[in-house]
Amino acid sequence: MNTQEILRGPFNIDRHKKAFTDYLEVIIDEEGIIMYATPSHQEKLIAISCKKLNITREDLYDECPKEYYFDLMNWLCKVSGCIALWNERREGHPNQKQQETINTLIKEGLYFGK
Repeated sequence: MNTQEILRGPFNIDRHKKAFTDYLEVIIDEEGIIMYATPSHQEKLIAISCKKLNITREDLYDECPKEYYFDLMNWLCKVSGCIALWNERREGHPNQKQQETINTLIKEGLYFGK
């Protein structure tokens, strides 16, 4: 598999470690399932939020409170219930299942954040 195929498929720790070095851009859903943040964290969170709320992208943006206009990622994490992760950074507040997944990523040497 080439890297683009990997990024479009389900997340697999072993496959990820073989294909990428010092790269982690994922979303962790409320059940602790890891998904690649493709095409981006924000776009993935928008898609998840729209599906969860059964609304359009435009309706989702209309619901965004003004205080989150410059902190959209944080709001999208709240709305979707997801966590956004990069190599050393996290956005959102993990539930127990998400924290267990984060701990696994730390143990596997993929996530280096706090």
